[in-house]
Order: sequence, then structure tokens, then C-alpha cells
Amino acid sequence: MRNIHLLTSFIILIIASSCSTTGKLRTKNKMNLIKVEAGMSQDEVLALTKGITKTTTEFGQLYNNPYYKTINTLKNGSVVTTLWFYTDKISADGKINMNELTPVVLEDNSVIGIGWKSYLDYCDVKDITPEDYRGEPNTEKKK
Repeated sequence: MRNIHLLTSFIILIIASSCSTTGKLRTKNKMNLIKVEAGMSQDEVLALTKGITKTTTEFGQLYNNPYYKTINTLKNGSVVTTLWFYTDKISADGKINMNELTPVVLEDNSVIGIGWKSYLDYCDVKDITPEDYRGEPNTEKKK
């Protein structure tokens, strides 16, 4: 009977530490994104968020930080880069969906907006097809 209690305690400990790993990443990203200001370069944003990193949970899941990146070229030749940071846990489905990410939008390597409203407004003005808020990131896609 004691072995069952030890095994149960061990499983709970593993689950709790896994949640805290991703929870710490989300919290760290939120705290660092507060410091991002308009006009900063991509390198400055990445320096604030501790660079491009990889976080592995106890279950072996690997999270890139920033989680996702999109690049668009406008008709005038300007390059729009959007860095997507994991900041929210909306559903416990084991996936990271777009609505759990916060976008940082840069045009020609200069921050012009942070957050979904800024991103969607910018896409509307610049005639860019936005990412689907409810979908999963397509990390294979190159724009």
C-alpha cells in the first residue's frame, strides 16, 4: 500500500513540475514583453526575452521561445516580422494554439506593435492575411 502512495506522489510531483515549467515560461514572457517598446529592434526584443531559447518539460516537450515567427514582405519591399511568444494557457489540450501566443510586430526591424489588437489592425492596414486566432501555428510555413 505504501508503494502505491509513493508512486502516486511521484506522478503528482512530475505533473506539477511540468505545469510549473510552462507556467514559468508564460510568466517570464509576460514580464519581459512589458519592457518591449515601440522602435526596438528584433535583437533588442530577443535580448529582453533572453534570446532564442528552448525549454524542455519533464515530459520531453520542447518549446521554442519565441514559439513561432512569421515573415511577410510588403509590396513596397518592407519586411514585417512577427515574433510569437507563449504567454497564456487557454485550454488544457496539450497543444499551443495561436490564441495562447502574444505577437510582437516589427516592420523593417523596428517594433510597431504588441498584442493581438495591434497585430490584427496592422494586418488590416497593410493587407496581410492574419494568422487564425483559433488555430495552431503552422511552423512549417514560410511566408
